[in-house]
Amino acid sequence: MRADFIIGQLIDHFKDRPFFTRVELFNFYRQFEPDLKKTTFEGRIRHLRAKKIISSIDSKRFSLSYKPRFVPVLENRQKDIFSKVEKQFTDVKCCIWSTKWMNEFMLHQPGRFINILEVGDEAAEIVFHFLQDNNIRNLFFQPGAKEIENYIFENYDSVVVKYLVTKAPLEMASKVQIPAIEKILVDIFTDKILYNVFQGSELSFIFSSVYNKYEINFTKLLHYAKRRGKEKELSAFLITNTDIPEYILND
Repeated sequence: MRADFIIGQLIDHFKDRPFFTRVELFNFYRQFEPDLKKTTFEGRIRHLRAKKIISSIDSKRFSLSYKPRFVPVLENRQKDIFSKVEKQFTDVKCCIWSTKWMNEFMLHQPGRFINILEVGDEAAEIVFHFLQDNNIRNLFFQPGAKEIENYIFENYDSVVVKYLVTKAPLEMASKVQIPAIEKILVDIFTDKILYNVFQGSELSFIFSSVYNKYEINFTKLLHYAKRRGKEKELSAFLITNTDIPEYILND
């Protein structure tokens, strides 16, 4: 019997459980392999861990690790901006996203959104002027607090060009390079002025909503937070203000 089929059955069997025991997992496998030996079973556990299907709570308990990755819907504005930059600056590393993507995770829905284009340090200002020359409207470069308050929040769909932090976690979606959800979460936690609409109780709700619905790579999240000098502060926030279990952060 194909391993993928059994894994699918396993996910369906335990999906509504906060955890399950080693004995329960062994008995589940014995439905498909009645003569399963304990040494072979240990191999099954290692395989499930390696595939990120399960994770250990302790020596006798496991929880399902499987959740889908967050895949946003990109609008033509983001695709167009990224395409222009990619064609003109073939060696420049950049990514783009929209704060509209966070609406899925929020209690209160904002009516204005910001497109964030992050570009490697050396090219960021050059890219900004290039976009200016290409008539990208409502365009701002590394805005300060007053500019954010007086201009960016007054527009429906501003474009902010920022410096890209090195080794930031990025992904591809619809042939566009975007920040991974781990990067977005760290950024909205860190930059409280640009992302002020996400602060307070809304921030706790966002982190909990993402955790409950999608996969979060906490190694990636905390490593990026460390690069931004926020690892300890973020860890403390997650433990005290979100649904994320402390044992996950202490792995």
